[in-house]
Amino acid sequence: MPKRATLVVLSEEEQTALVQLTKRHKSGQQLVLRAQIVLAAGEGQSNVKIAQELSVSVETVRLWRNRWVAGRGIALKERGVEERLADAFRPGAPARISAEQ
Repeated sequence: MPKRATLVVLSEEEQTALVQLTKRHKSGQQLVLRAQIVLAAGEGQSNVKIAQELSVSVETVRLWRNRWVAGRGIALKERGVEERLADAFRPGAPARISAEQ
């Protein structure tokens, strides 16, 4: 049985901020794509339809839909749209060469 898509409800303020992000010329492609995913999810589109329209995997759509909903309790003033759509911190391998070297 397919998984149910997480419901995304956007406030007017959030929707305006996301649309502005998609229209800015200096916005990164990844941020614009993520904003488009969230906007489409806010319109009630399915994960499959969003994935087909934006040429991404269903897993990508599901990931950003869920991340947006998880950050819902935080006000936009505290954590802006770009911060909500940013990559999660990924610790890498420890540095082999220190800054002094």
